[in-house]
Amino acid sequence: MTAASTDNCRVRVVCIGETMVMFGPPPHELIEYCSHFVALLGGAEANVAIGLERLGMHAGWVGKLPQNALGRKLVNETRSFGVDTSAVVWSETGRVGTFFVEWGAAPRPLVTIYDRAGSAATTLAADELDWDYLLSAEWVVLTGITPALSDTCRATTLEIACRARQAGVRVAFDMNYRSLLWSRDEARKAYRALLPHVDLLVATEPDVEIVLGKHLERRDALRALADCCGAQVIAMTLGAEGALGYECGAFHQVPGYDVQCVNRLGAGDAFLAGLIYGFSQWNLRRGLAYGIAMAALKMTVPQNIPLINRVDVERLVAGRNSNVIR
Repeated sequence: MTAASTDNCRVRVVCIGETMVMFGPPPHELIEYCSHFVALLGGAEANVAIGLERLGMHAGWVGKLPQNALGRKLVNETRSFGVDTSAVVWSETGRVGTFFVEWGAAPRPLVTIYDRAGSAATTLAADELDWDYLLSAEWVVLTGITPALSDTCRATTLEIACRARQAGVRVAFDMNYRSLLWSRDEARKAYRALLPHVDLLVATEPDVEIVLGKHLERRDALRALADCCGAQVIAMTLGAEGALGYECGAFHQVPGYDVQCVNRLGAGDAFLAGLIYGFSQWNLRRGLAYGIAMAALKMTVPQNIPLINRVDVERLVAGRNSNVIR
């Protein structure tokens, strides 16, 4: 095997977090009156790993799953997209978390019902991880979902960030606040413990307000956030307006796209994948551009997974948007 082929096989990014089985009724039907559901892959960190694979950046996903048919289903499906799953932690006990999504239609909101309490993922301890595997990567990706799952996961997330940073592995952290999992005060405390150990931080405007405990104008908010964390780079997602980045005192803004939205779930995960790819290859501005293009394209497909064609992403980044390709 040549040096080039070995490098292509190397896992450059490791994404760590819970993946669940997502049950969805047919589009826009009500769960209460639905008689059949489709089972899909559901997990922010796995979405990021798949998005990176779609862009050509080899990624691994690590989580804890029970050694049963549902656990194997999740691993098999994740692996089918090229993601490395060799460091998954298997358990003889516990359960797979599940959730149900009821697709909304304005003015009726999209509704999520979680059934994940006590899943195997909530018991993931630091000493169960393959640290050689984690610390051989260029990046470790964490989200604010994992520390919300349990005290054990909160401690594990913090230890991963600390040890990765000490070993020279860059840490990407998406705050990804989930109000159904914990309170704003609990999240603020956990975020403030984690942020000194983060290299690349992604947050929405409401996420930033949680950390700061107050509302500030966007650029002032990013400056204040930079003062209280160790991140060299911060990206604030702005919905349809695009994204605002901050690095070494300089701001970079990238506009959004007009999108015919089919499913917005997973758009933030697609953004993070594009951001890491573009930032690693070039710079923050290019990372923001790839992130926004990935998020926009993700919203045009029904799955939560960013089943995006790299050529389409590069076409958008290059400004070659088109309604018809023939």
